[in-house]
Parts: sequence; structure tokens; C-alpha cells
Amino acid sequence: MATNYSIYAIPACFIVSLLPHEYAIYIIKAANNGRWDNANPRSPAWNEKIQKSVPAAIFGKYERAEAAHKNGMENLALFSTTIILGNVAALPASTLNTVAGLYLAMRVIYTLAYINTVSVKYSFVRTAVWASSTLLCFYQIIRAGNVFASRSRQST
Repeated sequence: MATNYSIYAIPACFIVSLLPHEYAIYIIKAANNGRWDNANPRSPAWNEKIQKSVPAAIFGKYERAEAAHKNGMENLALFSTTIILGNVAALPASTLNTVAGLYLAMRVIYTLAYINTVSVKYSFVRTAVWASSTLLCFYQIIRAGNVFASRSRQST
């Protein structure tokens, strides 16, 4: 019987989602003489200031890294729900581990694609990876739902 490591994927996913933000800060500081406004980093005035003080390519990469970070945080709830429901339903550990590992791998690929893709043509690769990771979560939630429905039918 496989050991269930899937719960550990939740904090791992949080870290994977946080890394693009850290990268965004790093590239802006590197291009901006080490300056970063940690007191108000989401201020439109700060964004306007850094946009004017760094090359356009760096600012674009910064924006994409921040967008990847936000997307990761937005999707963390879906992934956490997926893992928790799978565990409550007592799905096989091998299935839980596989879903968790695949999802994390897809999030890493998605993040790298988001940060590094500048053309519309190739941005659809990123979209396909995102859609695949979302469908993977739906698959797991549906499997868990089927277990709950089966239990409910058996108890009546």
C-alpha cells in the first residue's frame, strides 16, 4: 500500500505559487538599483514608477510573473479542495499522490510558460496547461463525489 503524501502538496502548491512573486521582486530590484517599495508594492503609483525606470522587456516579465503568482493563489483553493475531498473520500493513496504530483508539475510548467511567453501564438500552450490542471482537479472532485454518493446510497 502506498504512503499518502498528497496533503503535503497543499503547502508545496502555495510555495510554487509564491515563487513567481519572489522572482518578480528580484528582477525589478536587479533592474532598478535594488529599489523595491515593500511598504506599498501594489500601489498604482509604484507600478507606474517602475514601468518608467526599467526596460519594457523587464517590466513585461515582472507583470507576467506577478500574474502567474496571482493565478497560482487563485487556483490554490480549487487544488486544496481537490486534495481534501480525495482524502475524505479515502481515494487510493496512489491516485491522490499521482494527482497531486501531476498538478504541481503542471503548475510549474504553467508558471514558466506564463513568465517567459511573450507572443500570443504561444500563450495558448500556457492556457492548455492551465485547463489540463483544472480538469485534473475536476476529475478528482468527481471521483470523490462518486464515493460520497455511493456511501449515501448504501446507508439508506
